[in-house]
Amino acid sequence: MSPDSSKGATPNTGSRARDHLANERTYLAWLRTGISMAALGVAVAKFAPDRGSHAALSGGVLILAGLLVAAYGTYRYRTIGQQLDAGLYAPARFAVITAATLITLLALVAVAVLM
Repeated sequence: MSPDSSKGATPNTGSRARDHLANERTYLAWLRTGISMAALGVAVAKFAPDRGSHAALSGGVLILAGLLVAAYGTYRYRTIGQQLDAGLYAPARFAVITAATLITLLALVAVAVLM
């Protein structure tokens, strides 16, 4: 089977393959971030039992935030993939800044609960 006969394959012209691979790496970074946040949520809920309902609530919020980050990463990956296929690209400045701010704030809250 030749490389051109692969199902769904498109010609690699210009930086097309490099752009799609970069999109894939970015998606994996979003997934790692989401998994890390969810793991931090589990740690807060599990290892701070003497903090009572605050620890459980904080852990739940972090787990939910981790799932939302992973879901947004999946949405973004698919959107960028479609844009790259169409020869376009629209950066998501607001969404990325908002996500980074929320992740930082939630991590600080988790640290405060653990202390």
